[in-house]
Amino acid sequence: MRAMMLMAALPILALGCGKKDAAPAPPPVGWHQEEGWTMQCYFPPDYGSLNESQRRLERSQILDEMISQWNGSREDGVSFDEDDIMTLETVLLGRPEKIEAVSQGNLTECKKVATGSSASAWNSWVRSLPAKLTDGECLTPFDFTMFDYLDIGAGWQRTLPICQGDVIKISGTENDKYRITDKGPWINVAGDTSQPPASELPCNLEGCHPGTLILRFVSEAGVENIYAVGEELIFTAPEHGEISYQINDTTMYDNTWYTKGGLTDHTAIEISAMEEVR
Repeated sequence: MRAMMLMAALPILALGCGKKDAAPAPPPVGWHQEEGWTMQCYFPPDYGSLNESQRRLERSQILDEMISQWNGSREDGVSFDEDDIMTLETVLLGRPEKIEAVSQGNLTECKKVATGSSASAWNSWVRSLPAKLTDGECLTPFDFTMFDYLDIGAGWQRTLPICQGDVIKISGTENDKYRITDKGPWINVAGDTSQPPASELPCNLEGCHPGTLILRFVSEAGVENIYAVGEELIFTAPEHGEISYQINDTTMYDNTWYTKGGLTDHTAIEISAMEEVR
């Protein structure tokens, strides 16, 4: 009798041992507000679980949603500077893969504000992102051609940004003549080749004669280097920086163009991008 009662109890025990705890709810995706929060925050998905096509769609959607909160459209008390938002949007549109990390960081900042913190730190975070996301990058590659006329009465001209590794060709027309002293010889962009480089001139390297067309490169760190151009120079930017040009002279007031038959020479300058070497 006791054995039969024990056997009858076994199925009940087995049923009791097989009972499992309820599975935890999956994390929210999209706009969500926890109990006690003052507003909703946007929860990004688990990007690792998505294929590349889905990730691209999610990035676009999430950027729109974040911007809607940053610009005050959600009317939850959050409203950041329009220029800051536009700058960040431009950076992210050019680097869509970085939207994923930004969306996760944005959720962290939003949670702080939703639980009582000031939005000023969140605003500062948004403002700081463009510089952080583009750190070490060059946003102004020289990838075009520029035409200009040389001004022999001015110093450094046409400051142009350039990125590390950009290769340019700068040239000046050889048939146009000018002189740099009242009774000096008529010269072209090669300069007065009868005179050696002079220490008091901007460029005193080999090839930098008085009046030679020269190029200046100033790196982002402020380091300056000057090169002789003459009729043509192929230049590769060693760092991010800026270029400009002038003639190799320090007294511009007495410089004059050659005139004949009512026609006055004017040296044409061309700066063009060549194949990048990175």
